[in-house]
Amino acid sequence: MPHSFTIACRQNGIRIDIFLSEKLSLTRTKIKEMIEGGHVLVDGNIPKPAMRLKAGIEITGHIPEEEPVDLVPEEIELTILYEDNYFLAINKPADMVVHPSFGHASGTLVNAVLGYMKRQGFGFEVIGYDKKQEEREDQKAGLRPGIVHRLDKGTTGVILIARDFRTQEKLSALFKDRHVRKTYRAIVEGTPPWDSLTVEGNIGRHPVDRKKMAVLKTGGRQASTGFKVLERLTGFSYIEAYPATGRTHQIRVHLNHAGFPIVGDETYGRQAKRSALRPLLHAYRIEFSHPVTAAPVKIEAPVPSDIEDFVKKHRGQNG
Repeated sequence: MPHSFTIACRQNGIRIDIFLSEKLSLTRTKIKEMIEGGHVLVDGNIPKPAMRLKAGIEITGHIPEEEPVDLVPEEIELTILYEDNYFLAINKPADMVVHPSFGHASGTLVNAVLGYMKRQGFGFEVIGYDKKQEEREDQKAGLRPGIVHRLDKGTTGVILIARDFRTQEKLSALFKDRHVRKTYRAIVEGTPPWDSLTVEGNIGRHPVDRKKMAVLKTGGRQASTGFKVLERLTGFSYIEAYPATGRTHQIRVHLNHAGFPIVGDETYGRQAKRSALRPLLHAYRIEFSHPVTAAPVKIEAPVPSDIEDFVKKHRGQNG
């Protein structure tokens, strides 16, 4: 059943989309979709997402249940870095969501992979087209078949997609047991005084801003990330990151905690809007033993042009 709510506003001037996003721990995009879908009322009327609230006003509504998303093959160009009968490695572009969800029903990586597999003559069930099977397997493993790990929408680089559920289980076990070495590259604000650093700090939901993650003194989940400075630029630095764990926003949170947020990161950075169009974070390399053959696998995704251009531009200023 949809989750109903009634919330009284106790401050003047705040936008309703911002207010509800904070109170309901939902993104502003989802709040906007709820408002435009008629699921939010103020004094019995549907407001605009930018409406400014007054103290004492009461907001009622409900959070609609997410309808099942049909996984539809789409003709979207993909850069395949590695491929065999068990899994694919893809160079994910920036601004591509990994899996269809509320607000992202098409244009995702999974839609693109299904289109690619259809052209290659593979059955749709490899990524969960059989919804009953998908539900059973999801209950068993807590994951959708095919999706081994995820990258944030703005992050580029290597991502693995299993062709079948058994391979997905084996790859997921490698990640869980920390038998996968991941190397990321990023541009950060500032110039660290250290050449290398390991940040260890439990990561959990931010105590005030529920849309963000944070390093917590108590609670959260254990997380560890190693960092190395590749090059110091003017006002920025080019670094590598080696996450030992896989928490939500881990690299972004640990860098922000260390005082050097990723350039272009609107959630954790300080200069996001004027520095880059996206967080300059790239999943550069992944290394592990093949889940079936046990052969060593090393897959690299070329550093994207926006990161290379940023380095060249600010290297020149330094020289």
